[in-house]
Amino acid sequence: MIIMILTSKITSKGQITLPKEVRKLLNVQEGSVVIFEKENDKIVIKPARTLRDFKGLLKNINTEENYDEIRKKTKKYVGKRVAQGGKQ
Repeated sequence: MIIMILTSKITSKGQITLPKEVRKLLNVQEGSVVIFEKENDKIVIKPARTLRDFKGLLKNINTEENYDEIRKKTKKYVGKRVAQGGKQ
């Protein structure tokens, strides 16, 4: 197991720069969103999932549709699943 220890300074605005190696490992770039999770005495940084990550979960949804239409179809899909007791 290779251990990687990197450092970053906190700016006066409370911001940090993720080192290049970390950005590469997380597959994030400028504009990406990350999540900070507290696990016991550690903070874990993970890339946030986007609608594109869930593309295959909902059938017949065109990724070019606007956000409101996708959200409406998602609510309908989830409602049906809940009504069926989670069965497809």
